[in-house]
Amino acid sequence: MATEVLRSGHLARSLRLAPFAAGAVAVVLYLAARLDGGPDVIGDLRVLGLLLALSSGYVLDDDAAVTLQASPYCLARRLGLRLAGAVAVVAPLWTAVLAYLLPSAPAGERWALGLGLTTELVAALALVWAVAAGARRHGFEHPGIITTPALLASLFVAASIGRAPMLVGPGPEWTPAHLRWSIVLAGATCVLLAAMRDPAARRSDW
Repeated sequence: MATEVLRSGHLARSLRLAPFAAGAVAVVLYLAARLDGGPDVIGDLRVLGLLLALSSGYVLDDDAAVTLQASPYCLARRLGLRLAGAVAVVAPLWTAVLAYLLPSAPAGERWALGLGLTTELVAALALVWAVAAGARRHGFEHPGIITTPALLASLFVAASIGRAPMLVGPGPEWTPAHLRWSIVLAGATCVLLAAMRDPAARRSDW
């Protein structure tokens, strides 16, 4: 059934593509604006990751959700297809951005920067999707609008933490900070998986 949904184009037509398009345009405009100045690799990648995460928050908005509640195709699979569609957009854009900006970083730091900043992006994506899935579970038909303030508030909290900083540059705090990002990723993923279960499902049903 999943193959048929993809082949028929129903999934692409049901996704809200405008936020993805706006995010892609914002990425291009940001990079164009930075051409004249020397790149701040970490700062630029964090801004671009934020733009991609914000544009992905609307992927679980689904006008047909009420109609499909009675479908034998379970909620986790329906939402999983939508998330896979978002990944198919974000992953190549992020890869292109890394390929464009990372060569400006010192050679010895490129792998660490790429891995660390990718962890930050994936954690941000898991967070916005967990918020959206949780909001849908509690009756919000279009939860995407909630994800923007939720992500921005989370980043504000992360930036304000002094004793356990998460938004750091290369140095001794880099690895501990990204271990904390990994904890955020794991927690958000658990919340997302729980919110993707069918409300009437038994514990053994997925």
